[in-house]
Amino acid sequence: MNDDTDAWHHQTETERREYEEWSKAYDKETEMDMTKYASSESKDLKAADYIGQNLRAKISGVTEVHFEATDEKPAQDRGKLQFEGREKGLVLNPSNTKILIGAYGATSEDWVGHEIGLTTVDYTAKGFGHGWLVKPLDVAEPEFNDDIPF
Repeated sequence: MNDDTDAWHHQTETERREYEEWSKAYDKETEMDMTKYASSESKDLKAADYIGQNLRAKISGVTEVHFEATDEKPAQDRGKLQFEGREKGLVLNPSNTKILIGAYGATSEDWVGHEIGLTTVDYTAKGFGHGWLVKPLDVAEPEFNDDIPF
């Protein structure tokens, strides 16, 4: 090898090492736990943040929230559940409200202290995205009689 070839090999080897060092440093700078960015900043439980998970929660209170009218929806009031040990509450849709009325009665104060399950449901085919389905956990399951003739 001549001096020019040796210099070229030395330069490319030096550049390769510098690139590897820079690459390692860059990787360390960009390796982050991204789960902290995966949830919304909302004060309400959002089903999209919990897809595939089931939650258990004890109702600690029920309040009413008001939503202003938008181009797509009129103004409306909804019930909102608060839970023991959780900052975020759950704004109830009409279906979940009916489920809780069926289990605990029509008076919201009768709901306090009851444990419910929350599971996510995919409503994207209906144009709604993901939502919550409420299941009362401390209510006896109905009995079924298989001997009823049809």
